[in-house]
Amino acid sequence: MKRLRLLPIALVPAVVLGLAACSGSGSSDSTATPSASSSATAAAITSCPDPGSASKAIRVSGAFGGSTAPTVKFTGGLTASKPQASTVVRGKGASLDEGDYAQVSYSVYQASDAKKLGTVGFDQGNPQVLSVGGSGFGALLACSKVGDRIAAVGQSSALGFNTGGEIVVVADVVAQTPTKATGKAQQQDPKLPTVQDKADGEPEITIPKGVAAPSKTTPEVIKQGTGDTIADGDTALVQYKGVVYDTGKEFDSSWSKGVPTTFTISEGSLIKGFVTGLVGQKVGSQVLIVVTPEDGYGANPQEGSGIPKNATLVFVVDILAKG
Repeated sequence: MKRLRLLPIALVPAVVLGLAACSGSGSSDSTATPSASSSATAAAITSCPDPGSASKAIRVSGAFGGSTAPTVKFTGGLTASKPQASTVVRGKGASLDEGDYAQVSYSVYQASDAKKLGTVGFDQGNPQVLSVGGSGFGALLACSKVGDRIAAVGQSSALGFNTGGEIVVVADVVAQTPTKATGKAQQQDPKLPTVQDKADGEPEITIPKGVAAPSKTTPEVIKQGTGDTIADGDTALVQYKGVVYDTGKEFDSSWSKGVPTTFTISEGSLIKGFVTGLVGQKVGSQVLIVVTPEDGYGANPQEGSGIPKNATLVFVVDILAKG
């Protein structure tokens, strides 16, 4: 299989910066540095840090979740014997629980000299989707609400980063990300595979009996979302399931793995048919994609993938977030 290359959602931030704050367990395929690493010395936190004099000394101004990063001021040499976190702005949104996903914009600074190491979101693109709970930054999110602005200080490894030394993180919890498509149901074409969701959102795919597969890759919107449009090269958080058209047999699924998946929507990472089906679709949508062998894996599926040679494939993809 020209594998739908996975970026485990348990490992957060930023491919762009390589800051890779760690929330939970997992690994990233990013080679940029600094990134999460087992060589870090301080153990990652597993519960919410208390506020303290160091975190309270961090001054933050600017619009919450805006298109410009907030102004952050503190005296160089800020230190904390164990991580501290203060809520600078208290949100009025939903409380986050372990297993949730949140969109977070944040900036990171060296505590020793207040040097800015980088930003994710704000004026540097979309917020990052992070898993809530577990260890590192995810543990901090587990005691947060949507709308919170958090200022934290501590050893980088304790907060889930690999920048070395102590760092200051200022983060805006912009939104909670759903784990299934939330768009409006659309009329389904009976000549294509049909989709019925289970209670948790996992799709059940039914192949029409006696109907030949389409001769060209065919996407169909099952639920129409209203969020941002996916463009070629975007990163998207999705749930997906893939089955073989001729047999209906499942060969891959994020639902079976228990977590959504992050893809870069480009032919450098994914099969052509998958990209064709998702480019131009909106966040919140559920999309059926019938992929021809030519736009799939053709005569050379990956050994052990469960995909026959020259198979037409059916994917159902829930587009949860962009960025």
